[in-house]
Amino acid sequence: MVKIVTYNVNGLRPRVAQHGSLRRLLDSLDADIICFQETKLSRQDLSGDVIMAEGYEAFISCNRSSRGRGPYSGVATFCRVTSAFASQEVALPVAAEEGFAGLQGSAKDNEVIGDFVLDMPMDEEDLGEITREELLRVDNEGRCIITDHGHFVLFNIYGPSIGEDDEERIRFKLLFYKILQKRWEFLLALGKRVFVVGDLNIAPSSIDRCDASPGFEKQMFREWLRSMLREHGGPFFDAFRSKHPERTGAYTCFNQKVGAEEYNYGSRIDHILISGACFHDCNSVEDHSIFHCHVADCEIMNHFRRGDSGNISK
Repeated sequence: MVKIVTYNVNGLRPRVAQHGSLRRLLDSLDADIICFQETKLSRQDLSGDVIMAEGYEAFISCNRSSRGRGPYSGVATFCRVTSAFASQEVALPVAAEEGFAGLQGSAKDNEVIGDFVLDMPMDEEDLGEITREELLRVDNEGRCIITDHGHFVLFNIYGPSIGEDDEERIRFKLLFYKILQKRWEFLLALGKRVFVVGDLNIAPSSIDRCDASPGFEKQMFREWLRSMLREHGGPFFDAFRSKHPERTGAYTCFNQKVGAEEYNYGSRIDHILISGACFHDCNSVEDHSIFHCHVADCEIMNHFRRGDSGNISK
């Protein structure tokens, strides 16, 4: 068994400061694999106090885009070296890659903390009409780390957040998920088990939003995410919703300006998606998927804040 936690930290450095050290933050989450999003670290910020902790291996991706903003975006995956829940072979990856297009080069050359590169880049025929320039543009914002743990491939994702009238960023988000989908399909076709975790910035259904309007589910990104889920013909289980299909008020993101987290007035945009066969000797993925056979539960850790409050727990 392996325990995975995903957490939008809304700035890794202040989150570390709240706990006193990176090691204390990681230990408090009590997991084998910990995936952070929105670390807001530039490459110049990669000091030991935010990327090095005894007992953990770190894989970091920072924004490289020149969009005229300070540090934003960014993802980090921390893997426990000695696991309380699983063998070392499961927790530690055998390969890692920055981005998801296979174009960022070696991990060492691109400030990813680790020694391996995932040897499964997509061929040109797999990309269709997507150009190399588009791939690099999407990968440059530090929104993805892929780690191959042998038994499964893990995507740590921070999806773009966009305004309704920002046509440029809408196109960017469409491209982002189009490329991601192609990469998932590529790996699944190879027989890989794929885990997708992180802040996708998409609430898939009305039940996942506190104030969903009548046309909420018709938005194109929500339709796309639902199309990826098993109940809509896709390959993935939404781990939380599959375990808790009727639970309401289950939110992970809140309007910090009005203190909505205190009143649980938000949306569920952070997800764990799982696809692939189980470890049993069988031919039926329907009855023996890795989700059905090996996922015990999926819960929201409500005692950890997403906001900027100086308090760690609610």
